[in-house]
Amino acid sequence: MGALNMSSESAALYDTIYVRSKLKDYRAEAALLAGIIRQRQPDAATLLDVACGTGEHARHLAEQYGFRVDGVDIEPEFVRAAAGKVPGGQFHQGDMVDFALGKQYDVVCCLFSAIGYVCGADPLRRALARFRAHANPGGLVIVEPWFEPEQWQPGRVTHVFVEHAGGLVCRVTHAGQENEISVLDFHYLIGTPQGIEHRSEEHRLQLRTRAEMQEAFAAAGLRAEYDEPGISGRGLYLASVPE
Repeated sequence: MGALNMSSESAALYDTIYVRSKLKDYRAEAALLAGIIRQRQPDAATLLDVACGTGEHARHLAEQYGFRVDGVDIEPEFVRAAAGKVPGGQFHQGDMVDFALGKQYDVVCCLFSAIGYVCGADPLRRALARFRAHANPGGLVIVEPWFEPEQWQPGRVTHVFVEHAGGLVCRVTHAGQENEISVLDFHYLIGTPQGIEHRSEEHRLQLRTRAEMQEAFAAAGLRAEYDEPGISGRGLYLASVPE
């Protein structure tokens, strides 16, 4: 068994797991998100996707809804993949806690619960302050949260199985918990004509209450509304940036 390298092997499997298997419906989520944006900011034209992953949300938002989309992600392989999917955008490597692009957008969003990877109260406030700094006055900051503590189910085991180019991929996930941190233990079986490989990786995301999220938004100078169920059932925080 080997540990999965997030910047290469995991990135190569990411779209296989989430897109090819239809585990996540990016097209439908982008449609819901575009509707929310158009309702609140009808003239919004530019969008920054923080923790953009491989750029699936960005691709649909650009191709189907005409947004000029840029992105930022901590993983360089994800950045390269996103740039290939959205050739009209600019995609940067950076940490959501301290990135600085030197420009502002009508909408800044952070989707797929990526905010959960920011552990600790101060780093969360710093990340939200970065989101606000990159939003135009009167713009919109949208954050899809990770689970609340009472929603988390430690001990749960799930799996996804998908045909991959030249073979098969199966991912089994065990959900654990250490105090306020949820721990996702991913194990991959990757079958190809050359044989079967076993890879693993661990993801740690902080569980937060709505009150804790609202407190962090307020500390960043943002007043956020909570929209349930959001675009995927996990809710959305919607914050208008003061003019």
